[in-house]
Parts: sequence; C-alpha cells; structure tokens
Amino acid sequence: MNHLAYLDPPIEVLAAGARLEMILSRLRSGRMRPFRADLPISYSSSEALLLDTQSLDENTLIQFIKDIGQSIRPILILGDPALAGYFANAVFIPRDRDLSVLRGRLDAITRRSARMSELRLRRETAATFGVTLPEPSAETVPDLLYLGDGSSRFLALQAALGERGITVTAAFSAHTAADYVRQRAFAAILLDIPSEPRSLHKLANWVTASIEHFEHTPLLGLLSEGTEPSHSLETIIRYMSHVFEPCTPAHDLAAHVDAYGRRAAVQSLKVKDNMSMSAICHSETGLFSQTFFEAHLQNQIELSADRGDPLSLLVICDPQHDRLAHRQKKLVANVVLSNMRETDLPVTIDPDTFAISLSATGYKGAVQICERLFRELEAVAPDLAARLGWRITEKRAYHDARRLLSEARSGVYQKARTA
Repeated sequence: MNHLAYLDPPIEVLAAGARLEMILSRLRSGRMRPFRADLPISYSSSEALLLDTQSLDENTLIQFIKDIGQSIRPILILGDPALAGYFANAVFIPRDRDLSVLRGRLDAITRRSARMSELRLRRETAATFGVTLPEPSAETVPDLLYLGDGSSRFLALQAALGERGITVTAAFSAHTAADYVRQRAFAAILLDIPSEPRSLHKLANWVTASIEHFEHTPLLGLLSEGTEPSHSLETIIRYMSHVFEPCTPAHDLAAHVDAYGRRAAVQSLKVKDNMSMSAICHSETGLFSQTFFEAHLQNQIELSADRGDPLSLLVICDPQHDRLAHRQKKLVANVVLSNMRETDLPVTIDPDTFAISLSATGYKGAVQICERLFRELEAVAPDLAARLGWRITEKRAYHDARRLLSEARSGVYQKARTA
C-alpha cells in the first residue's frame, strides 16, 4: 500500500462474501481508503458509506434502512437504484467498474452532507427564536450558464465542476444565451471573454443589453490569453462579480465558481419567502445577530464534535477599535455576503466587529476565504481594507461558543496581504 494512503478519503463498506474484497480492491485503486463496516452502523458519522445490494440479504438491507433512514450521512448505493429513495443523501452507483473513479463523486456527496447538516442545524436554531427557515433540499444543485466557444480550458473546467456536482448549460452564441436566460434562472453565468476585438465588442453589447435579466445573478469572467485593454473589456469587467486570469488552474476555477454558484441562499438574509427575519438578523447590516450567532455556534460546536469535522471562526474588525460609519459597515457586510458559501454564517457583533463561522473548514481553508474576501474589499474600498484586520481560530475540544468567540476576538489581528 502507498505510504501516503492515509491521506485518501475514508469510506465505509457494507458488503459480504467475495464482493466485499472486490469492492475494497477497486476503491483502493481509485485512491480511496475503504474499510469494512461494523454493526451497528453509525448514523451520525460524516464518512461516506457504500452499500452493496447484491451481496447483502433482505433482512440486513431492511435493518440498515431502519437504522439510517433519513440521516444525512453520505450513502452510496451499488446495485439496486430503488433503494436510493429511502435515504436523504444517497448517490446511485450503477456498475462495479465505476468504483475506481468514484472519488470525485465522493467529494461532492460529502460536501452535500456537510451542507445539509449545517442548513438543518440553522433551521433548528432559528426555530428557537420563532423563525421558520425553509427545509433544505439535498437536490439543490447550482445550474451554471456558460457563454463561449467551448475552448479546451472550458472543457477542463466543466470536468472539474462535474466532480463537484455542478451542472453546466453551454451556449455558444449570445442569442442562444439570451434565450436560456429568459427561460430560467441560473445560479451564475460564466463568460469566456475573447481576445479578438470584434467578438469582445459583441459580448460587451450583449452584457449591457441583458444585465436587467440577471441583476441578482453573479457574472464570472474567464480572461483569454492576449486580451488587450479596451473600452469593451472595461464594460464587461464592470458587470463581473469576479474575473479569472488565463493561468488559473481548472480545479481552482471550479472551487471559485462553486463558491459563487452556491452563495444565492445567503445573498438576502433579511427576507425569505416574505418572512420577517428581524428576530435573528442585525437591523443595520442585515447579517445575523450576535444572540442568534452565539446560540447557533454552540450547536455547530456540538455537531462538529459528533461528526469529527473542523470548524473555524473568522473575525474582522478595526484593531484600533475605531468606529465604522454606517456606509462602511454596509459595504463590509455586502462584501462578506458576496464571498460566503451557503454554509458560512456571517454575523455583526456590536459595535463594529464582523464574524463568520465556517463549518467543515480548517484553518488553512479559512485563510483562503479571508484572503478572497479582502481582495474584493480592497477592489471597492482600499482604504477600508487597509484599516481592518482579521483573526482566525479553529475549534478545539475545550471550546464552547463563548470561549471560542472570546479567543477569536482577543490577541493580535493580522493585516490582509492583498498585494
């Protein structure tokens, strides 16, 4: 076995007989770390579990369905697709040979499990404040619209997005893209920005004419090699939520597109389905309130301990403790919302501190999110970005909500490295 195999994602396997060894072997060849399931099966684990319907008897399957039921633990069904309907978070694997390429789908279903856990927990916390949030759906998958010429870079990006469970609708002309936009809503629109001046001018005209149709949809631009500065390019970039350089690797692009595509649920915390959120939101910024945050953070800590997932807390404020103007606080809140994933929970702590709990995220991942946030803040308000500092604290076994928040706010604040 490769001495680095311990870095591969673990997966529990419930199977019997000769098929068990075959499944374990194929999963190892696909750079996963399989191990045999022990009864009784844990329903609260965050690790994926593969169920082989061909080698298990009917009584075992019935007992498994009864034990796991609507748990959001990631379940992979190998064999009978009908069983997938009994679970809240299941993926069907049709053939044995698909096991060796399962890792990408495993990553996607694990992220979906973390998302479902956080949104269900948030709903439970909100209920204690008299607020009913919508029931989260496991089938909420971002649908992205791509407009471009189908370059090799797009094909690589499409494959990387597919591993994350994101569907892409491709349009190879502005006319086709306009038809798609009129027919349905997209989580984000991805534009392959051409370098040829005439094509660039046409794209600029289309974006300008169509902007009212996707006012609340993030526009993401992929710059091409050799694109020269021009009025058309400036027009396009003005409407972009983010522009990616030509040298950005496909998997890094996919991670950013994933984050932007899934942010729709946190774009408007004040109103959901005409429901008042005032009981759990800060009146000035629209982010969550400190009272709600402290209650939810304690629940997040307990869930993190049960699932064995990391949890980090990012705090942003002026290290000199100078007050921020109302306009500055709104600006920071808007930048925070535009850079958060659906599972991130942003809060305003009076008078001028912002905090974000990052579920299923370790310190390194939290730093990447923080740096992305400050890059965008510097683009719109460089003086404010230079003024603010940040601290990140990863949850430890001894933390409760108050202690974690206290430690995150105490000590030396770092300045953003935006150069």
